[in-house]
Amino acid sequence: MDLKELNPPLTELPAGQNFFRVQLLRARPGSVKANGLLLPPAGVLSGRFCLADRVTAYLADSAATALFESLFRRDAVSRSLADLRKRALLQFSTMQPLRLVDLRPLAEPYPVLQSLRIAQTQALARDCVKAGHQGLIYASAQHPQHACVCLFPDGIAALKRTQQWPLVKPGTRQLLHAVVDAARRSGVSLLGEDVAAT
Repeated sequence: MDLKELNPPLTELPAGQNFFRVQLLRARPGSVKANGLLLPPAGVLSGRFCLADRVTAYLADSAATALFESLFRRDAVSRSLADLRKRALLQFSTMQPLRLVDLRPLAEPYPVLQSLRIAQTQALARDCVKAGHQGLIYASAQHPQHACVCLFPDGIAALKRTQQWPLVKPGTRQLLHAVVDAARRSGVSLLGEDVAAT
């Protein structure tokens, strides 16, 4: 599968778009820091659209989608309070328009776009970079009717972090309300000390 074969539509998102991401509060060794993002180094190739030679950033169109995509996925059974304490929900805004390849209308005719056969989708991402696009927008596999973006370095440069909320209020057992809601709606159990919603 390549960009020419799929011939997806292109979209330009105006400045001022908000996206969300769940990430660790502290960087792991080797992490790349960019505009408030903590990213795996280039070449890790663990995500659907990761690249061998440059970093990529995955974000979602809503806080709920970010939580479903990162922590409360369909295959998750439980999450520990200790793990949640290490993470935050972040909001980013675009400071300039983004040129994206729009894969959303292709999710139904091309199930490979949401599959675990990531070598094919990573090849598509390489084609997108070569064509000068800043990233891709695609249907969320975890939250129907919602979307995620994968941004390449040019797209990452257009972001600015605007908000950050710890998933667990420091020094307490109080969870961010969005976490409690995502756990309830996904059916994923929260393990550990008694928890309360903030």
